Amino acid sequence: MRKKRISSRRAAIPVRALDFVMYNTKNIRRARAFYQKLFGLKRGEEWNDFWSEFATEPLTFSLNGTGHKRHPEWDWSGPACVALAVDDVRAAIDICRRHRVKVLIEPVQTRVCWMAWIADPDGNRICLHSRKDGTAG
Repeated sequence: MRKKRISSRRAAIPVRALDFVMYNTKNIRRARAFYQKLFGLKRGEEWNDFWSEFATEPLTFSLNGTGHKRHPEWDWSGPACVALAVDDVRAAIDICRRHRVKVLIEPVQTRVCWMAWIADPDGNRICLHSRKDGTAG
């Protein structure tokens, strides 16, 4: 059974769900230990020195280790970010451009998803996100 969208189909970019919230950290191992020991959060899907997810269903809480040298396009450092699940990240970015929305990071592909970053009118970061397995939320 497919999940219901959380926004209207008439929206310029329909949102399927809220996928994750991301904080950046300069020391991902220290940050992971903080959330595990203090709150008892369990490991999620991705778990490495660049990106770590906690199993906090239905919304994933993620930590991003800043300063990714091998892939500068994956340098997502900055303020916290919320990820909105969309059907097609590239199409969503095209719509954003037509609406004169600031694109912070062009679409990138990871092992499990596609994502891009935009800014709202106050500069808050929004990740447009699409999982390769088709799930959301």
